[in-house]
Amino acid sequence: MSRKVIYPAAPPVTVLLDLADNAAILRAALAAHAPSAGRITVHPTPAASDTTLALDILAALGKPTELPGTGGSIGPPAWILAADWILSLPDVRLTVLRAHLLDEASWSHLLTLRMRTGMHLVAVCHTRRPPAVMRTALRPLKHHTVSTDHGLGDLLAPAPTAPAPPSRAAEGRWITVPALAYLASHHTFPRCSCTPPPAPHPYVPERAYSIDQIAHRLATRTAYPQLAGALATAVFTGAPIAQLHTIRTGHLDSDAATLTLHDPRRTRRPGFTADCGIYTVPTWARPFLLAAANLVHLSPRGDDRLFTTGTPRALPYLTDFAEHCRLRPPQPAPPWPRPRTRRKKRAGAPEVQWYDGISSSRFEYISYEEWLHTAASAPPPRRRAP
Repeated sequence: MSRKVIYPAAPPVTVLLDLADNAAILRAALAAHAPSAGRITVHPTPAASDTTLALDILAALGKPTELPGTGGSIGPPAWILAADWILSLPDVRLTVLRAHLLDEASWSHLLTLRMRTGMHLVAVCHTRRPPAVMRTALRPLKHHTVSTDHGLGDLLAPAPTAPAPPSRAAEGRWITVPALAYLASHHTFPRCSCTPPPAPHPYVPERAYSIDQIAHRLATRTAYPQLAGALATAVFTGAPIAQLHTIRTGHLDSDAATLTLHDPRRTRRPGFTADCGIYTVPTWARPFLLAAANLVHLSPRGDDRLFTTGTPRALPYLTDFAEHCRLRPPQPAPPWPRPRTRRKKRAGAPEVQWYDGISSSRFEYISYEEWLHTAASAPPPRRRAP
């Protein structure tokens, strides 16, 4: 089971009264925004519904808000997705600006989100006293009111320095990931209940993939933790889609430090572990797996599979999501000798070819052990001066 899925105790709600609507308070609240450190500031859309507020929270978390259906009606609800991602962060403090404009439904869902995640909720009101809707919602809860005239303490303290996101040019580049070579393989993986030993191969060295860019793409290009968690698992284990679908929540430990994969048939994949094993989850992948486990517990659907939704066609196929993240396996070698033609190359992204376990001769073979040795001994990439 994932940690913090049994509703944790939340600190009292803080109501911050800013009668003068001071611009400095707004700038301080926005400057304190740092999702990776658990500091989230939401500026709600004016006159919006409760569903729009959930999308605003997802946007503040850095997630896209284009969900299937109306407000995510086809897949998991937006409020559940927000709770999943917040549960994967440490000690979350959610600051909601202009909270005096929220309606009754928005307050109901917001306080339910607080109960599920144990986060510290700070509601900023630009009125002399909280409105009646807000007072009614907070009446059964522990809360206290502070005023900007008496100091803010550490409520709006500056956020810690976060690593700069990759440039737009870097986000658009394709990253070839050898671990995805067997992602679309047609092998089957029957269910297994053994207790396997530790996997002989460690996860791929972080310097090999420009892993900071991969983690940034997984975190910002989908709101669904099943997609991000499944692709992250494929990156550090080399598991195909069929094997990812056999992973249960019990295969992930409480802190997402280890993950158990089963392969009782010992599928032949050159260079990868072809047996049951326990993998060490790298630090960058743990939030994705924690969020996927949280989703299973917060929205029961009859099974405990980690990377499925239970709703047909609710999510795109994993290879399509990998292409959306500009991640691809090693591609077939170009024909040699190259045909002479005067035709110009077609504009647009090249078509990505996925190895299906049949046409192996068409793909370049890369020794996984040799590639690991080269990646581990390679110097770290140079960073441009700001």
